[in-house]
Amino acid sequence: MTDILHRIIIETSPEKVFNAITKQDQLSAWWTMAEMKGTVGSVACFSFGPNGEHKVEMEITELVANERVCWKCVSGPWIDTGAFQFNIQADERGSALQFSHLGWPEPNEFYMHCNAKWGFFLTVSLKNLLEKGIGQPHPNDPSI
Repeated sequence: MTDILHRIIIETSPEKVFNAITKQDQLSAWWTMAEMKGTVGSVACFSFGPNGEHKVEMEITELVANERVCWKCVSGPWIDTGAFQFNIQADERGSALQFSHLGWPEPNEFYMHCNAKWGFFLTVSLKNLLEKGIGQPHPNDPSI
């Protein structure tokens, strides 16, 4: 098994990082179009593709305010992988975000593509949204 792991520092509060991962408008501003309630047990739907034709559904499995968010893919290309975890800690510079997408069967081309994309969305789009007020969500992300 292989995992995607990223750690970044964001110059904002853990509460603002948590909101960016759990609120529909915030997710849509840094990752991709989101439809969600943001409660444990609910399913969030994310749309990709030029016209939003590719759908991913994630069950929200854990929420610990300002500390942790966990998802499990229930429909879409990551259904055979493990948990998505966002762990947030206060840092002297703001917040440290540790992201994990666990349980990839192998480090194939799709894994490498997703690893690069998560790196962009977290270290550029999310960070810029929270520090500068503007993200670069799909479909405005670079073609990697």
